[in-house]
Amino acid sequence: PESVRLLRHAINQFGKYLGRNATLNDFDDLTVSQFLTARAARLSPNSVARERSGLLALWNLAQARGLVRMRPLVAPELIPDKTPRAFTADELARLWISCGQVRRYVGPVKASVWFQALLGVLFYSGERITAILRVGRDRWHRPWLAVPAEARKGSRKPATYQLPDHVADLVDQVANHDQPQLFYWPASHNALRERWKTITRRAGLGDGTDVQFHALRRSFASHLSAAGGDAREALQHSSEKVTRRYLDPRITQAGQPAPWQLLPRIWPGDEQPPAGA
Repeated sequence: PESVRLLRHAINQFGKYLGRNATLNDFDDLTVSQFLTARAARLSPNSVARERSGLLALWNLAQARGLVRMRPLVAPELIPDKTPRAFTADELARLWISCGQVRRYVGPVKASVWFQALLGVLFYSGERITAILRVGRDRWHRPWLAVPAEARKGSRKPATYQLPDHVADLVDQVANHDQPQLFYWPASHNALRERWKTITRRAGLGDGTDVQFHALRRSFASHLSAAGGDAREALQHSSEKVTRRYLDPRITQAGQPAPWQLLPRIWPGDEQPPAGA
């Protein structure tokens, strides 16, 4: 559903740029490049790259099906690397408290229990939010949560996670309903994101994209790596390069000497370092 939403958004924005509904005849390198240049004046490089990816996926499919003659040669967006943002132990504790302050119910379950359980499962498993929301109640056998391959990204590898007792107690309460999904959520995914933004704001973390659900996967990887664990293996990444995009240096490098501390002093004897050193 999220992929469909992004594709529809890219098509709609392309049509707005053209001033009419876009057609296959508009798949032209110059036209699409000019559209993306116009979008770059208003959007972040990541947002432009997503729209480019959607349009070019459709374009390549149309060419493979013989619906258009030429394949795209539109240059990719240059996306600057970002330092990964994960939650520190203190921030995770604040999130836990904030989740416990959520009022009302999610179906028959107290919302405070539901969100604390979700926080605990996401952090201690490192699994994606989309996969956890697809897991059936029949996959929970305390303390083990089995995530089938079809629920996970790529739909190839299943995963099983052992959860700590305190989190398992909450999951037991979350499972107390008659719906097929373990984490039954009766509203839209957008509504879930908005509720999470309220939680992160109350925890003093803001509500930007860097503190959304995926930050818990980065937190799992960062804290596991800092403790000497194998984050790549745990996340089932294809390479260390992918995993590095998940590791927050504030966590993985905590307690380690800074590079300058390993280098020789360039000021003599007991002389104090110059101002600003």
